[in-house]
Amino acid sequence: MRAAIILTALASASSASAAVMRIAADTMEYNWDVTGWNAGCARSGCYYDFNITGAANLTSKPPTPAFKAYCAGDGEGSPYRLCDRLDKEDTDAIVVAKLLPGSSNSTNGTRPATIQVSLRYTDLYSSTTWWNFTGHASSFYNQFAAPSQNFTITPDEITGVA
Repeated sequence: MRAAIILTALASASSASAAVMRIAADTMEYNWDVTGWNAGCARSGCYYDFNITGAANLTSKPPTPAFKAYCAGDGEGSPYRLCDRLDKEDTDAIVVAKLLPGSSNSTNGTRPATIQVSLRYTDLYSSTTWWNFTGHASSFYNQFAAPSQNFTITPDEITGVA
């Protein structure tokens, strides 16, 4: 009981002194390449899988790490799913993805699908700062109807805490 109170007090003190930073995403050139996008819907719901990569940029503000991950999940509107890192980088970067709620309207026989991906990592030069980049992209449910798709996600939300 006493330990819980102390931990709660410490967490409150450290979060009270943290500064939240937002950066205009359009001030950075940072894109992620999505390859092998496959998505479909069945009676049990919709699902997706793809690979995603981002190149390092150590001179950008904030600096960004390289990463490569495999993402798979199901359920439109479901919580984020942790993606599997495929690289052996020295960063603690975490990649997560989820399908956003979609429309059942189809265009030319294809139904749109919107994916949201977030990358969270500790600043490459300051271990007391972390960054979260989030981006969205629209594709379509192509399973059984079209080959795997490739496209780019440009993060549109950048948040940091120091």
